[in-house]
Amino acid sequence: MRSSIVQSIQHLKLADEFMNDFIRQAPMSRGGLIFLNYSRKIRWILTDIITYPHFNDEVRAGVKVEIESDAFSVQAIHDKIPLLNPEQREMLEELLEDMLAGKTITISIKTNEGAADTDKEN
Repeated sequence: MRSSIVQSIQHLKLADEFMNDFIRQAPMSRGGLIFLNYSRKIRWILTDIITYPHFNDEVRAGVKVEIESDAFSVQAIHDKIPLLNPEQREMLEELLEDMLAGKTITISIKTNEGAADTDKEN
């Protein structure tokens, strides 16, 4: 169920971003004015989700974080996955499972020559 809520928020945000892009391109057009109204309604829906009285503070905080996140990042990640070879996709899946389990992840990035350039920790 959490995935459905997150995806619905992401889709609302994407729709709002595309509507706002159209509004910037044609602000005084009939479509621009209609989309401005729709954009306001989307923002009202997102605000209503955050303020829903039956959600506890933890759920509300999680929803806020999702609303404030980059709407295009999930799609950007999704678009890059097919570019990986099967072994890399398997490694990525394992990495994601470990991250979701709350494990500390250390990534060592190496150049083609094999020397470590950067160490990142999450």
